[in-house]
Amino acid sequence: MKVGLPRKRKPQPIPTIAGGEPLFGREAPSLLAFLEAEVRADGGPFTFAGREALREIAAHLDGILRLGLPGRTVSVLKGAQVGMTTLAIGLALYAAAVRRLNVGYFLPDQDFAGRFDATRIRPLLRGSKLAQAMRDGRWKGASPKGLLEFPAPRGSRFLYVLGLRDIGNAISLPLDVLMRDEVDDLPPENLKWSEDRLDASRLALTVNLAVGRMPGEGIHAMYLRGDQRRWLVPCFGCGKEWALEEEWPGILREEEGTLRLACPGCAASLSHGAGRWSPEAHEGKGEGGRSYRLPQLAVPAVSLERVAAKWRAARLPGERARFRCASLALPDAGEMQPLTRALFRRLREAPCFLEEVPA
Repeated sequence: MKVGLPRKRKPQPIPTIAGGEPLFGREAPSLLAFLEAEVRADGGPFTFAGREALREIAAHLDGILRLGLPGRTVSVLKGAQVGMTTLAIGLALYAAAVRRLNVGYFLPDQDFAGRFDATRIRPLLRGSKLAQAMRDGRWKGASPKGLLEFPAPRGSRFLYVLGLRDIGNAISLPLDVLMRDEVDDLPPENLKWSEDRLDASRLALTVNLAVGRMPGEGIHAMYLRGDQRRWLVPCFGCGKEWALEEEWPGILREEEGTLRLACPGCAASLSHGAGRWSPEAHEGKGEGGRSYRLPQLAVPAVSLERVAAKWRAARLPGERARFRCASLALPDAGEMQPLTRALFRRLREAPCFLEEVPA
């Protein structure tokens, strides 16, 4: 009888991206390919069809991750339901699972973050390779809720989905990618604390996105600090380019019950998906990195009929202000206009006088 060393049990392979057989192929896919292959939108697989304006944003973020460009900031002042949040979720998962980075996705509070995790992120994982590469995270005794772990032989990477109302969620997390959604509802002081989470990262990428409500504040201020890219749509009749949100409602035409977007100059039809991004800030002035203004009018997937119906139904100043914020991505505080330093400065420069209104 031969006596030898006991046979070693073959270790169970960890479903990994780095080390072993990669789930996504020998070469990491681009962010754009990953979004179309692994991310599901409400109506099926993610697609750039009808959301062409998102393609450059995704390509720019992909270049930052692929080249490891340090200290970049990307801010998106957006309309509602334009697909940017789905892209942001895909970016967060891609950065953690494929690029092996620690990602923090911050929302206004923990209840919001919990619902977001359960209704936006978890459903996206079903039927995806990501489900094989992920497990509920365990980190320093933290609850697995809102913590996704992507294990690998060379160490796990984490996606934290947390509310920023609690200062504890803004500190003590080492991050490579800081993502802040619904910026206008995030506590300003904790917003600043969250930036310190990137100090030890070679990449230190910050992504901000929100529907802006307060002019000069929140996501609008971030947009203004960046290079202020607008989606310009060309007119094939007269050759001019238009930022559609700036011309609303003058560009809306109805003929025989059919709505269309028309050139303000020559009335030729405009194809709002056939535009291009153009920076408004002069070179070197965009100190806040790359910034985009993404209205619903730049996204053909958003029904023009629905946008027009909301505009017609908005009769009161507050309703018009909400429309401008949610559909045109033009912040308008309406009746909630805050008292800001800029306002006080204007009052000092051009004083206002109060007088009693006659009875």
